[in-house]
Amino acid sequence: MAEKITIQHIADALGLSRNTVSKALNNHPQIPEQTREKVLQKAAELKYKNFSQISPIKIGNIALLTRGDINAISFYSETIKGMETRLSTQGYNLILTLVKPEDIRSNTLPANINQFNVDGIVCIEIFDRDYIQTILDTEIPTVFIDFIPNTVYADYHYDVILMESEYAVYSLTCSLLEKGHTELGFIGDYNHCRSFHERWVGFNRAIWDYRLEPRSDYNITLEDNNPYLSVEWMKKQLQSLKALPTAFVCTNDDIGITVIRALKELGRTVPEQIEVTGFDDVANAEIFSPPLTTVHTYPYELGTRVVECLLTRIEQPARHNETIYLESRVVRRGSTKS
Repeated sequence: MAEKITIQHIADALGLSRNTVSKALNNHPQIPEQTREKVLQKAAELKYKNFSQISPIKIGNIALLTRGDINAISFYSETIKGMETRLSTQGYNLILTLVKPEDIRSNTLPANINQFNVDGIVCIEIFDRDYIQTILDTEIPTVFIDFIPNTVYADYHYDVILMESEYAVYSLTCSLLEKGHTELGFIGDYNHCRSFHERWVGFNRAIWDYRLEPRSDYNITLEDNNPYLSVEWMKKQLQSLKALPTAFVCTNDDIGITVIRALKELGRTVPEQIEVTGFDDVANAEIFSPPLTTVHTYPYELGTRVVECLLTRIEQPARHNETIYLESRVVRRGSTKS
C-alpha cells in the first residue's frame, strides 16, 4: 500500500514549515502568491489529495457525529461553536450528522460518511462499542469528545479529549465531607461515559479517604436511557429512596438543576436541608435559584482543541493515540452552604 502523502511531505520537499504549507493550501492571505504556487505545484506532483494547479482548492468536510438529543445537553452548544470557529479558519466545513437509535442498532453509518466525502470525524455522545468500531473501520481520522469507560481499541488510531473529572469531583466531595456530611448520594449513570465514570471514582475515593462506607441506598445510578432531566421522574426516584442523604453529587449541571427542582416540589430546601452539586458550569447554573455549586469547564476551548487534534490526526493518520484532559475547577455557589 502506497504511503499516504501528508502536508509534512510537501513541507520537507520545499524546505518550508508545515504551518506555511497548510496556509498556502488554504489560500491564506499572509502567504505570497509565489510561495502558494510552489506549494500547489508540489502538492499536485506528490498527488496530495488530488490537488492540481488548475483546480481550485477543495474545501474539506468534517463530520460531527452525534445523537439526535444533543440539544438537550447544555454543555455542547459552546463546544460546537468553538469547533465551527476554528474549522472555518482552516478551510473546513462542519457537517452535523445525527445518529439515530436505529442506526446504532443496525450498526449502520449515515450514507455521507465515507473517505470520499469526509476528511475527518468528531464524535459527541457516541458510546456504543460496536458502533465506535464501525466508525474506526472507515479509517477516517477521528477524534472523540469523551469516550466509553474501560475500553481501548488497540488496533486503531484515534484520539480522545475530555475534561478532567476525577480530581475535581474528589475535591468537591471532600469539601462536603469536611463540613461534616456523612450521608452522601451520587446521581447519574456512571457507566454512561468515561467522564461520568471518573466522577464516580472521584466521589467514592473521597468517601474512602474519610474512612466512610459508601451508601448505595443514597444513589440514583440507573441507565442513562432513563429521563434524568424529567422533574417528575426524578421526584419518583427520590421518593423511592429509603432516606434522603444530606448532600447529592450529580454527574452534570442539567441533572443537578433537575434534582433541586424535584427536591423543592417535595418540600425540601436547598442548601438548608440538602446540598446539591453539579458539573460543567453551564449558563443556567449561575442564574438558577439557588445558584449551583459546580465544576467550571471550558467547552468553547474544548471545541478548538478538538479541531487542533483532528487536523494533526488528518496530517499524521498513523501517529500514536492521545487522550487529552482539559483543566477544570470547583466553583462554590448557593446550592451548598458556605
